[in-house]
Amino acid sequence: MSRVYFLAVALFLSGCSSLFVEQPKSPWESSKQQSRQCLKDISDDRELKVIARKVTLESTYDRDTYFELQAIKDLPNSNEKPAIKKWAAKLDHCYKLKSESYAFEPSNVAVWSAASDSEQLSLVVELSKGNLSYGEFASRRLEIDTRYRGQIIRAISADYKKPTDAPQQKNGPPAKTPAGANSSCGWEGNQWVCRSL
Repeated sequence: MSRVYFLAVALFLSGCSSLFVEQPKSPWESSKQQSRQCLKDISDDRELKVIARKVTLESTYDRDTYFELQAIKDLPNSNEKPAIKKWAAKLDHCYKLKSESYAFEPSNVAVWSAASDSEQLSLVVELSKGNLSYGEFASRRLEIDTRYRGQIIRAISADYKKPTDAPQQKNGPPAKTPAGANSSCGWEGNQWVCRSL
């Protein structure tokens, strides 16, 4: 009798555990999750700790932090430049992962998101060359974030207000190509396309 009871409980519990198994995600959710995890992993990288108090390693922007960072007059030193180059390479990888989600977003949102990522990455490369102080970097990064955040919000708002039966407007990319020089992603017509290398 106790064996039957034990078997019944075991079968019941195994059935319950399957209720809590995470359901498969959509390609958009999966892509977003991968890029968020990639950016979080950057902030956990021990080799980047040397610059962690002078920049925000993730792409999450806290304006109060940026105003504090703008006061740093130091240029990157010889110990920090290799860390900044590594940071740029990791950001490039994360932005490529992020760009995979652009195929599922309204075209104008994808355009401005890609352009923002490209400019942010170019700015990190300039910092790695020692062409900017940390304060100048923070100031320019905040300016880029503010400008593109406004564009993205306007694009989302326009898409939200657009009647569902109206044909989608064909808006091309901004004058500056949003993909980085080493990127496998880019615009083909009005679509954001990423190709595996």
